[in-house]
Amino acid sequence: MDASSEHALLVSLTTAISGGVALTILARWLRLPAIVLLLAGGVLLGPEGLGWIRPEGLEGMLPVIVALAVGIILFEGGLTLDLRGYARGSRTIVHLLSIGVVVTWLGTAFFVWAIFDTSPGFAILAGSLVIVTGPTVIGPLLQRIQIIPRLHTILHWEGVLIDAIGVFMAVLCFEWLVGKSGGEALAKFGFRVFSGLLLGAVGGLAIVAVFRRKWVPESLVNAFSLGAAVLIFGVTESLISEAGLLSVTLAGLIVGWHRPVELRQIRKFKGELTDLLIGLLFLLLTARLRFEQFHDFGWRGVALVVCVIAVVRPLNIWLSTLGSGLAWRERLFLAWVAPRGIVAASMASLFALALREHAVDGEPRFLETFVYSVVVATVVLQGFTAGPVARLLGLRRPDPTGWLLVNADAFSRRLGRFIQDEAQLSVLLLDTNARRVAEAAEAGLPALCEDALEVEATEERPEFQRAGHLLALTDNSDLNELLCRRWRRSMGAERVYRWASARLHAAGGVKEWPPAVFPKVARPSVLAAELANGEAQMETITYSEPMPDFEGTPLLAARPGAVLLYREAAAFRSALRPGDRVLLLRRTAGFLARSVEAVLEPRGQTLEAVYEEALAWLVARHPRLSREDALAQLAAVGDGLPTQLGHGVAIPHIYSRHLRKRVVLLLRLPGGGLAAPGAEEPLRLLFFVVSPAGDPEGHLATLAEIARQVADPVGLQRLLADPADAVLRRMQEEAT
Repeated sequence: MDASSEHALLVSLTTAISGGVALTILARWLRLPAIVLLLAGGVLLGPEGLGWIRPEGLEGMLPVIVALAVGIILFEGGLTLDLRGYARGSRTIVHLLSIGVVVTWLGTAFFVWAIFDTSPGFAILAGSLVIVTGPTVIGPLLQRIQIIPRLHTILHWEGVLIDAIGVFMAVLCFEWLVGKSGGEALAKFGFRVFSGLLLGAVGGLAIVAVFRRKWVPESLVNAFSLGAAVLIFGVTESLISEAGLLSVTLAGLIVGWHRPVELRQIRKFKGELTDLLIGLLFLLLTARLRFEQFHDFGWRGVALVVCVIAVVRPLNIWLSTLGSGLAWRERLFLAWVAPRGIVAASMASLFALALREHAVDGEPRFLETFVYSVVVATVVLQGFTAGPVARLLGLRRPDPTGWLLVNADAFSRRLGRFIQDEAQLSVLLLDTNARRVAEAAEAGLPALCEDALEVEATEERPEFQRAGHLLALTDNSDLNELLCRRWRRSMGAERVYRWASARLHAAGGVKEWPPAVFPKVARPSVLAAELANGEAQMETITYSEPMPDFEGTPLLAARPGAVLLYREAAAFRSALRPGDRVLLLRRTAGFLARSVEAVLEPRGQTLEAVYEEALAWLVARHPRLSREDALAQLAAVGDGLPTQLGHGVAIPHIYSRHLRKRVVLLLRLPGGGLAAPGAEEPLRLLFFVVSPAGDPEGHLATLAEIARQVADPVGLQRLLADPADAVLRRMQEEAT
């Protein structure tokens, strides 16, 4: 390769990579399918336009680049394929993915054969390439047109699940077509399919085994998954030509099915890599297209595309929805909307390149011309008319009014139940903790085990289409703020809310936006633990005027169709109307009695030694508690001297972010007490208090109860003199 060829190759690749990324970003901002801009960009930057991308300069490299990129894209598709979603799908979705696939495949093949007089095998391959209606096209379309939930669900799941089915069918058809005649063709076809499935299964299970044994450092998980996908594809192709796509798709499916803990991280990385590869592929492949090939396609080509859109798809919908209960307007809309996408176009170009090496009946260039014509026609025609058609048929849904709650613990579930029952609005709980999600589902609340930070991956799903408000209820104030900022683009800045810690409120560190709610309440996990243990209650009352102060902390108010969140007392009361339902939080008194775990008599002769003994006892029972962090906090307060209440009583108290329940130890010091620097009298009794971080209200209430206990001389004497087991038993009786 001479210097000029190397320069042309460098310009082509750099333009395709950077241009693909730029056009994909622009499409996201414009809320358009990326394929629209990528198609136009490929033609503009290719030989028919500016000439910056010259695929012919890639010579024999292009088939390898396309095959490898498509393999990685299909591996990512296998990772995200939700077979559980298929199993849970409605009857219509199941029929679309079975009856509908066959109708589209064979119906299109019939028209290709009848109109262009191709061989049956070539027509069947062409028909298999337009089976898919990709999620990268249908997702942004559904988000934009806002159709009723039932149709949204059908089109979404069809787009998500049909990708792998369509690719599998196309690969099988290609395998059949490139084989020779008779029994040899059948044997080679069966061998390719068997080998691809076998190597894909072995590769997928090997990836799962490596992850389960933790052989890969966390920092190299993404690199390993990419390398493994490339290895599976390369090994399969080197052993059995044309079987790599099938093997890598199955490998991704197996990894996704087993759901290793690294799956979320891999999906995110593979999703970003797929966007990069899709942009690269489309610019390289569409740059190969020539205007004359579409001119040669002619009126017969127009008739073929019309038959695919106006005959095959309606027939597909009619047969797939028989007995489904869908109204004629809904069936008509489904018959109109079926845009093809990136996978169909990529597979067409890949097969066109590969077929040049095989002697088959049919023109490989026809595959690209036909599929790209269907892609352009469906994306442009249906993409820009779906909204008006939905409006004309009365299938647009109203603005979403439901609530998305990020957290599914007992506290969030109670809030969700109140919104669902009293405001009569839809609720969806989101959490990465599978146990809490299962508990929410058992309580009759819709819940998903998903990461709320992955907005793009979740907001297009049908489960989210009714959510118009966000309430971020994690224990992390910064994370809640980030969640609000992520979701404001789709919901609006005035519809996202968050919990922020009382310490931030007290320090004036809570920003005006995003709005913080429930000021001066403990972090959600603390309240959830208290609700689960019966140490806190949530009660619903009916508001009437005049009403004295609430007997508890107000959290929410609701009336049919509306929810009011508590932020500031005066504003909350002024917005209430007679008859509104108000949700109150009541935290049971007796913080001290519920928290005492033991009465100890340490032997240490210094305050530091006493602390060490107490922490040793605590860490043995609460392993997540950090001894070093606790000692640092104790040393930082008052030069190491605990808060003194007089009469030889002091309260060393700290916070721990690893505890969800407050822990108190009564430390009775030996002899006449312990002389501590700066103490007015020897210390005889220490209340060692460790509170969950984010619960200053409960912490201060505990300290106040201790002060009341020791203010009574008789009570103090009993704490000092009674046997340890008697003191502990009395405390536990008070707690119950």
